[in-house]
Amino acid sequence: MIKNKKFALILIAHADDETLGAGGTILKLIEKGWLVNVVALSDGKLTVRGKKQDNSKDFKKACKFLGVKKYSLLQFKDQKFDRVAISDLANAVANLKLQPDLIITHHQEDLNKDHRITCEVAKIIGRPKTKPISILGCEIPGTSLWNGKVFQANYYVDISKHIDLKIEAFTKYHNEIQDYPHPWSKKGLKLLAEYHGMQSGFQYAEAFNIIRGYEDRLV
Repeated sequence: MIKNKKFALILIAHADDETLGAGGTILKLIEKGWLVNVVALSDGKLTVRGKKQDNSKDFKKACKFLGVKKYSLLQFKDQKFDRVAISDLANAVANLKLQPDLIITHHQEDLNKDHRITCEVAKIIGRPKTKPISILGCEIPGTSLWNGKVFQANYYVDISKHIDLKIEAFTKYHNEIQDYPHPWSKKGLKLLAEYHGMQSGFQYAEAFNIIRGYEDRLV
């Protein structure tokens, strides 16, 4: 760990979640001098849509575009996290020997079960045993919108300067970018950021739910 540098761990379930939920914030963190490591629990491959899709290469492209130098896929099977002991998932992350000041992960009431389990892993990894660790739950368009529950946003990050770069980063996922009105379309992502901007007084914003926060360990 570089002395005096703050370290953010983006701990997400699947390749693409990092950009959907926190792409603008990742850009802002790096701009502010934070070290950022993106860790996805899955292997980047999907087999639940009637055909096999491999997003692992696009994950690397998106992370590099965002300016992330350290990123990894932990090789657990997509949509099957509930078949793995939570201790095994947590140990896979713990074995990376990371020491984050901030963890950005999924929020606790996401529709996707892999997302909810990843949030539990983040809370295990983020226990303040040796130092304070802030934890923010991000909003994934679609899996949050379609859960029948309003996303409880109580923390906003101004991404007005970064919204177009976030959208460009997501276009690296050629299997995932969709046409409007899908929330994973260019227009859908911009509209959501504009909506959160309207909520918070910014032009464009990403919204989070504070699971645990410390004043010097937030964006």
